[in-house]
Amino acid sequence: MKSPLFLSVTASAIALAAVPAAAQADQPGAAAGASANDITDIVVTARRVEEKLQNVPVAITAISASQLEARKVGTVSDIQFSVPNLQIKPSNLEPSRPEFIIRGQRQVLYTDENVVTYVNGVPQTTRGLTLYDLDSVQALKGPQGTLFGKNSLGGAMVFSTKRPVFRTEASVAVEVGNYDRKQVNAMINVPLGDKVALRAVGQIERQDGFFKNLQPGMQDLANRHNESFRVSLLAAPSDRFENLFVADYIHRDEIPAPSQIEAAPSTSTGGSVGGIADITRQAVLGLTAAGGGTPTVLQSTNASGYIIQRGGNPYVSFANTGRDVTLHGPGVFYSGARSTQYTGGEVYGFANVSTFEASDSITLKNIMGYRHEDVLDQQDPSGITGQVFDFTAFRVPLSGPATNFDTHQRRVLEQFSNEFQIIGKTDNLKWIAGAYYSFQKRHLDSNSTGVFGPLNFQSRREYTVDFTSTPPFIGSAVRPDFSNVYGDPLFIKYDNFNDRSRSLAAFAQGTYDFTSAGLQGVSLTAGIRYTSDRRNFTLSPMLTDVFPMTKTYQNDPAHYFCRLLPGTTPDPAGTNSVAVNSGSTCLQSAGRTYNALSWNASLEWRANDHVLAYAATRRGFKAGGPNFSTLVQQYDMFGSEKLTDVELGLKTSGRLGDMPFRLNIAGFYGWYKQIQTQDILQFCSVASDPSSTCSFITDLIVFNVGGATIKGFELDGAIKPIPQLELSFGYSYQIGRYSKGSVVPQPTIANKPIANDNPINFAAGTDLSGVEFAGMPRSTLTIAGTFNADFIPESFAKTALNVNYYYRSSTKGLSVQGIYKTPSFSTTNVRLSFDDMFGSQFSAAFWMQNVFNNQYRLSCADNLNSIGYATCKWGDPRTYGVTASVKF
Repeated sequence: MKSPLFLSVTASAIALAAVPAAAQADQPGAAAGASANDITDIVVTARRVEEKLQNVPVAITAISASQLEARKVGTVSDIQFSVPNLQIKPSNLEPSRPEFIIRGQRQVLYTDENVVTYVNGVPQTTRGLTLYDLDSVQALKGPQGTLFGKNSLGGAMVFSTKRPVFRTEASVAVEVGNYDRKQVNAMINVPLGDKVALRAVGQIERQDGFFKNLQPGMQDLANRHNESFRVSLLAAPSDRFENLFVADYIHRDEIPAPSQIEAAPSTSTGGSVGGIADITRQAVLGLTAAGGGTPTVLQSTNASGYIIQRGGNPYVSFANTGRDVTLHGPGVFYSGARSTQYTGGEVYGFANVSTFEASDSITLKNIMGYRHEDVLDQQDPSGITGQVFDFTAFRVPLSGPATNFDTHQRRVLEQFSNEFQIIGKTDNLKWIAGAYYSFQKRHLDSNSTGVFGPLNFQSRREYTVDFTSTPPFIGSAVRPDFSNVYGDPLFIKYDNFNDRSRSLAAFAQGTYDFTSAGLQGVSLTAGIRYTSDRRNFTLSPMLTDVFPMTKTYQNDPAHYFCRLLPGTTPDPAGTNSVAVNSGSTCLQSAGRTYNALSWNASLEWRANDHVLAYAATRRGFKAGGPNFSTLVQQYDMFGSEKLTDVELGLKTSGRLGDMPFRLNIAGFYGWYKQIQTQDILQFCSVASDPSSTCSFITDLIVFNVGGATIKGFELDGAIKPIPQLELSFGYSYQIGRYSKGSVVPQPTIANKPIANDNPINFAAGTDLSGVEFAGMPRSTLTIAGTFNADFIPESFAKTALNVNYYYRSSTKGLSVQGIYKTPSFSTTNVRLSFDDMFGSQFSAAFWMQNVFNNQYRLSCADNLNSIGYATCKWGDPRTYGVTASVKF
């Protein structure tokens, strides 16, 4: 479908949809707030000021505090079941970090997010999100680069917590459920005089895992074990000045949901290494047997041969779990061995918002924020840990369990930001201008290990590295006793990564109303933002050579090598990159500045109080960054990407007869430039010989591959067919494809490593022209209904039933050459509440999530062509329980 035709059809649909609302505009009671049965218009901050949802020319889905409670939105993942065209998935390597995906625009590994997250006006990562005591959650769709900055190509998620109030109130809520679920929430709000108010909230949550762990003595997976609190202090010493300070803290100590292996090639040639396909195929069959199922054989058009797909119960797994857990082997005991499934750590920070009304027309606002994260993510991305395999394909003369085939990542992040705004208004013009600054430093220790048998990298490390020196120094070897070794590392990949980023931006946006010029209801919004983003990084990457078991261990670390190619050649692209590989030093460093102009413009027409039509165009910018898997300085940083879109929208509300309704429609078409896309390429297993073939080691690389288009439409609305029943609904349809000339590059000489004498060929790799985006569902549907049972006397309780249904269509696999798709799924949640029972402040609610116990995959990662397996993350099975609360 060509863009002019698509936009023409969308515009026609919007025009037709406006007719019923306009016809109702002059009827009595059509104005907002005229009746208690009207649908409430939620207040949003899409333009960084408070406005009614129906007055903002942006596609937004907003969930109010009461809707969050009625729909039992308790985890971050639950939000997606109330928002059309929103996906939320855990990262395959960072289970502590939920990933927001709006309009199919997902974050590629190692890149910045495509959807920015703001909490109380401060941008932050998603690790520290808590969903209790919120005022609202807003999903802003489409590029929001003018007011929300870089990395908002897909949109922005805006979270607002409840502010302190000048009255005393408190509440306690206790929740119990299956899987031994226990949760306690508490809140207290107290005025400290008539100028200051304090609000403190906290949560303790415990729940057993619902993935049955078949590994003896190990914990079940996908449990919950966290504590968190938030303290807000509001000071309003005068009518024109206030300061809101919000501090929060969260601690997690959990076993995450596993990546479950789903499929493997049926032949050894299905992956880049035949032996890996042999192992992953065994894992698929073993997990199928453990789940009591039957495997399925699927024909593949992209990989040679066929695909073996897992069957049986998906909620069984093999995994070593916990932090600093001792692992046992046959007749051998190893202390200090690290496990493969764990996520935990601390996240804390603050937001400080000062607002000063300098005059009736000028307001000054300053938003300061600080975030600190120290988290450990241990995950087996392949899903093969714990099973027993025949290793003859690896020339290893034994069979045994894969005790550690995983990635351990410890991340320490500090971020400071400050945004200053000037907000003004005249009779015809509303405007906002400001400046933004942020500084972030991040440290990452990453170990990727493949260990067969009870032995683990921690007990087998054969060198010491001092990363406090500059450059890091490889010291004398450490020699444990290997006289009774059962297993051996197949490979060990270690990365010590540090980066610093500094971002500066200036922005301005205004809306001019042309009513005084004779154009009734017509206004124009225009905005611009300039961003300068500086990124610097240092990296020390090391790796074992292949098959260390065939080596004789000597008193030197010869079978470990620096993955960098020797030399100090600067990057010709101007990143001032330097790489040093001298035997005692393994260091790579680079830096680049990314500058970009973002803008937006929208023409709006308010036909009457109930109809707003708009046409908007926007430019978004996503910064580039370090590519710390590459071995060649020339490719150590990838470039930024840009998205320009056009959106046509209609927002209408009113009455159909006696039924109040709200209906919002948006159609969009976007053009990507230099889109960031990942691919897994093969690398040489012996760094000192760049002419040798790459027989085993692979790495994930990010490239700017060319262009792409994305198009679709969204519906979002609500209706009250009877006063007791309110129905909310949302639907989205979209499709994204790579454009002509988009190519995933490969080495110039096939089957040779990427090296200075064998560079990447950006023209003769995998052609993506016309290829559909991976991981993008074409359709999503959400329907929520709340029925207030007024036939039950209020002397007993205010009784309400809420039902929430969600559907998502299938998607391609997560790699650009994806074979293994994520199937479609649906889920239904219900909640029955009894508020203010017997005229008291006591309430109770019974709830059930995933009522029909559907087994569904939230997302699948497809590495069938590159490594030889596909894995999936599964959604929660049926859960149920009761929540009791009391207010004081």
